[in-house]
Amino acid sequence: MRPFICILSLGALALAASGCSMTETVKHGQLSYDCSGAGKGWGDCREKADAQCGANNYTVISGEGGAQPANASGNTEMKRVLVVTCK
Repeated sequence: MRPFICILSLGALALAASGCSMTETVKHGQLSYDCSGAGKGWGDCREKADAQCGANNYTVISGEGGAQPANASGNTEMKRVLVVTCK
């Protein structure tokens, strides 16, 4: 039972650490990808759009990003959101 719990925990950790894990529909036909955080970038968002729409088969509606103010622990975070529509 113990090895099963370890494997399950590692799987959950890997899922939590994956970039751009958040995809939601903003408006009819528009998809939003949140690629915020350290070690992630716009390329992560574009990879997710490629996976969902096909390679370069989407139109970028908006791409917003920048450093967010320091949180309670004193760290700043990069916030990136890409909104696309599939062609």
